[in-house]
Amino acid sequence: MDYFAPLSSFKQKHEKMKESMDFLKVGRYAVINLNNMFPAPEKECHYVDFSAIANKVYKDLLMAEYRIIKQMQDKIRKRAGQLYHHKQQNGNNTPLAKRCNDFGSLEELCKKWDEGHC
Repeated sequence: MDYFAPLSSFKQKHEKMKESMDFLKVGRYAVINLNNMFPAPEKECHYVDFSAIANKVYKDLLMAEYRIIKQMQDKIRKRAGQLYHHKQQNGNNTPLAKRCNDFGSLEELCKKWDEGHC
């Protein structure tokens, strides 16, 4: 099942934070909190057409983020897999697992939603 990991704006507090299994920096542009990832049906995922974005500043920001994310995609996938496994193995018995979404429940809900929208 495919997962979506939300991208959040980089804030001053992120400067001193260290990357961890569930927290990745995308340069000084954004951060990814993998603990907030959730399953997404493939047919609901859409590519962004950068050429259709009129605001040049926003377009440049998105393109910079995209370039960095492409370079670190193996790292993102590896960490996401490790985090997923950690949550499945530990339930809510570690501080890391406690701050993660309940991936199993979200997958069940995603499958139900997907079946109802075919």
